[in-house]
Amino acid sequence: MRIKELDALRGLAAFAVFLFHFQLFDYGYLGVHLFFIISGFVIFLTAKSVKNPSDFVIARFSRLYPTYWVCLFLTFAVLYVGRGDVTFKQLAYNLTMFQAFLGEKNVDGAYWSLTEELVFYVIVFAALMLGMIHRVKLWAGGMLLLGLGGLFLNPESSGLQNNIEAVVKYFNLFVAGIIFYHIYLDQKIKLTHAAGLVLCLGIALMYGYGSYLPYFNHSIEIAVICSFFALFTLLVLGKLAFLQKYKWMLFMGEISYPFYLLHQEIGLTFRRLFATENLYVHIALVAVIFVGITLLATFINRNIEHSTSRAFKKKLQAWYNGKTLVPEQQAVPATVVATEEVESEPAIVDGLSVSQANKASAP
Repeated sequence: MRIKELDALRGLAAFAVFLFHFQLFDYGYLGVHLFFIISGFVIFLTAKSVKNPSDFVIARFSRLYPTYWVCLFLTFAVLYVGRGDVTFKQLAYNLTMFQAFLGEKNVDGAYWSLTEELVFYVIVFAALMLGMIHRVKLWAGGMLLLGLGGLFLNPESSGLQNNIEAVVKYFNLFVAGIIFYHIYLDQKIKLTHAAGLVLCLGIALMYGYGSYLPYFNHSIEIAVICSFFALFTLLVLGKLAFLQKYKWMLFMGEISYPFYLLHQEIGLTFRRLFATENLYVHIALVAVIFVGITLLATFINRNIEHSTSRAFKKKLQAWYNGKTLVPEQQAVPATVVATEEVESEPAIVDGLSVSQANKASAP
């Protein structure tokens, strides 16, 4: 079973971010917030389903990096030829996906959200390593405390305070996703669920995520974020099944990861080729960009995100198993191993298969 409504919301979020970058929806940047809530839901499901921490790392690495590398090289090539303001040193740092921690700029501005995702993955990995993944109230509560503490940091600072605040201000959204996952399991909202969501929402609303924008209106931002929590509540209670009828949303959700990675700098580079202030011409150009990025993202989704990432995951698992098996285990005939792999079915956890949980992620 696959929760198609999650795909629909993911597609909606990706489209909103696209419209924001091309100045057609002022508050579309908040689509990333919806990505983070979805990620909290899906990543916690994945973490509960894996047998050991290494499986989690392999699943995440194979899911994210092959597609990211392809999109990174494409974006770098376009910027190197089109603008010439990127360097090979910058590319090398960006290959790690940890460039923000290494003091290097992102090749594409959209990569900032990957930093948030990686920090969340590290926290989940630590919970797995310490055997605390089921003690979610403890470590997720710690995330909320850090998010609350971020409100007392100075975001105008160019030093450590700014860097910490930039990360912890989104912790509440990941935790909200985890709480929504538990509501989905229970199919009812318990008092602890409601209290947790109110706290997550309250912390979220105290931040001014778009305060850097000249037209920023915090009241509108609050309304949009509240709508995300309301939508997700309806989703986990089974009230958004009708979204499955909107095939374009499901399709956008399916290709959302490469679409998100490709759309900003490549699209804006193309847009700058045409100097016009006419709104209708601008909309027409954006429509062309949308179609082009969608086609490219679809190709990468089909050929990299699915097949290549799956093969990459198998190779990583084989390598890791070969490094960790004792000699007696390594002596098992390859034909036996192959037979076991073919006959095995993906584990079902809480109605969802582990294989599909590994596939679904934000952005």
